[in-house]
Formats: sequence, structure tokens, C-alpha cells
Amino acid sequence: MKKIFINLVSIALFASIFVVSQLAVASTGSTPTGNTGSTPCSSDSNAICNPLKATSVTAVLTDVVNIAIPIGAVIAVIMFVYVGFKFIFAQGKPEKITDAWKWFAYVAIGTAILLGAKVIITIMESTLTSAGVVQPGILPTS
Repeated sequence: MKKIFINLVSIALFASIFVVSQLAVASTGSTPTGNTGSTPCSSDSNAICNPLKATSVTAVLTDVVNIAIPIGAVIAVIMFVYVGFKFIFAQGKPEKITDAWKWFAYVAIGTAILLGAKVIITIMESTLTSAGVVQPGILPTS
């Protein structure tokens, strides 16, 4: 279980580094070869084009959350069914029931975090807007 968690964190870290580096290239308009971005993005040019439709980090995070929620919801349902089978196959053995309860807690916490991600983004936007740090509507929460 610990190795799986470490692997997932590593993948998330590398993916976020890749996204941030792509955003840095897109926001500065320069490429590693020194191109200033004046070359239009087309199939016959050698320019590195921004593959993302998002132009800011907040837009990328919102897009990731909007993609992760439906996928995570399907995985959560599958995991709840799996935990149900773990309870059934425990057949009254205390150590297996304890293991099934542990799995149930992990799945429930993961589902709560998944569903809370959208709420956290909305709360952050309203807090930053009310504090006057950002202008209303600048964070793409939809």
C-alpha cells in the first residue's frame, strides 16, 4: 500500500512539473531554442505550440478537477463495490473485517476529497475575491 501511494505521488509530481513547464513556455512566448513566439503555430512551422487551451495555472487546475471528478466517481463506485465484496468474503473473521473497514475508510476519505476539490476551488475564489486579491471572475471555476 505504501509503494502504491509513493508511486501515485511521484506520478502526480512529475505531471505537475510538466504542466507548469508547459505553462511557463506558453506564458513567456519563448521556446528553448530562443524562438520569441512570432512564428505562428501551424503544421509547417517548427514552433512549439501550447497544447493546452488554458492560459493560466488556475485554468489548468480547474480543468484537471473537472476531468478528475467524473473519472474518480466511477473509480469510487467500483471501489465501494470491491469493499462490499471484502465484507462478504470476510465471513465473520475479525482480522478480515478489520481490513475491510480499513479499505472502506480509505475509499470514503478519497471520495470526500474528490468531491471536496470543486468546493475548495470555489471557496478559494470567493475568499480571494472578497479579500480584494483578485478581481471577480478572474478564476475560471466553471
